[in-house]
Amino acid sequence: MCVAGKSSTKRKILELGESLLQRLGYNGFSYHHIAQELGIKNAAIHYHFPTKEALGIEIVQRTRTRFTKWVNHPENRVKPVRQQFDWFINSYSYNLKSQHRVCLIGSLATDYYTLPPSMQSVINELTDEIQKWMARLLDHGRQSGVVDFQGSSQDKAVCILSSLTGSLQLARLLGDDFFYRNIKQIYLDLNFTY
Repeated sequence: MCVAGKSSTKRKILELGESLLQRLGYNGFSYHHIAQELGIKNAAIHYHFPTKEALGIEIVQRTRTRFTKWVNHPENRVKPVRQQFDWFINSYSYNLKSQHRVCLIGSLATDYYTLPPSMQSVINELTDEIQKWMARLLDHGRQSGVVDFQGSSQDKAVCILSSLTGSLQLARLLGDDFFYRNIKQIYLDLNFTY
């Protein structure tokens, strides 16, 4: 197999693994699921990811890298608070539209106590990074008069993240409209115009 083929296979494994993780949870899928869907042997998956833990860690790290790259991109750092917030909200809407996937945080939080310690560590780091970014964005928005809310920006960031995570999960039970009503309420609570 050429290097390009190996790279392509690894990318496909990561993409499918992420989708399965967000749809079924960490404990809800196996390498057999990936092998069947991609039409490859389990050995091909083990070549790139010797263990499911290694796959899970890379999925979370890849998500964290994408997030960090976006928020630290010079053009994005100077975007208005509303545009940055909209981007974040849209990432959750994308999950809903993509086979009712939940976010990685929500998916891994459900399985948290059964995850290997290394997986717990990487999901904690991702969650912490997102919360801190959101708190900084809310601080900036409040200082510039774009948003208004009660309490600390850190507490509000936790509320927003919890609300988004939970609303993706509950949309599976209550329908997509539940998710969109929740989003509207988040914007109203921040005194954004939705």
